[in-house]
Parts: sequence; C-alpha cells; structure tokens
Amino acid sequence: MLLILIALTAIGLATVYLTLWMTLRAFGLEHDAVSVALFTTVWWSLTVELLVVAPFVIWMGVLLTHKIAGPLVRIQAALARMTNGHYDVHLRLRKRDALVELAEGINRLAESLRTHR
Repeated sequence: MLLILIALTAIGLATVYLTLWMTLRAFGLEHDAVSVALFTTVWWSLTVELLVVAPFVIWMGVLLTHKIAGPLVRIQAALARMTNGHYDVHLRLRKRDALVELAEGINRLAESLRTHR
C-alpha cells in the first residue's frame, strides 16, 4: 500500500513537472525568468503538498476511521447478540474511541434487559 502511494506521488509530481515545462515551451516562455520562476514555485508548492500534507491527511483519515470503524464493528456484534436473546453483552471501548456514549447506552440497555428477563 505504501509503495503504491509513493509510486502515485512520483507519477503525479512527474506529470505536473512535465506539464509545466511543456506549457512554458508551447508559449515560448522557457527563457523568460519570471515565467520560469512562477512555474518553479508552483511545482515546489505541489511537491511539498504531495510529500508532506497528503501523507498527513491520509494518516489522519486512517486514524479517524480506526476510531469509528472499530467501535461500530463491536457495537454491531453486541446488537446482533442481543437480537438473538443473549443479553450478557458488555461493550468495552478505548477512551479515545468515538461512540463511547452509544456503547454505554447499549450496556445499560443490556443490563436492563437482563434484570427484566
């Protein structure tokens, strides 16, 4: 997965670089210092974004997904057990997980169903 991301980043950077230089040549601006400086600045900005910002955004996405998807899987499994009449459910989520309040509510529901059985 990491190799694929690196390869896609390299392809993206190469594409941007070639596109910028082809544009400069198409308009005969490859010797114009201002145009070259402008296009070089754009290329470096995109390079920094792809190499620094994009991995950070991807990492944050994975982290947030992990904090939501993990609890959802456990909550779904607990609810499936409860629909089959097994009320001995007790969900334990990590402190920083999302949906902790929902899990606590399901725990109270399971406790209530156990006592009123």
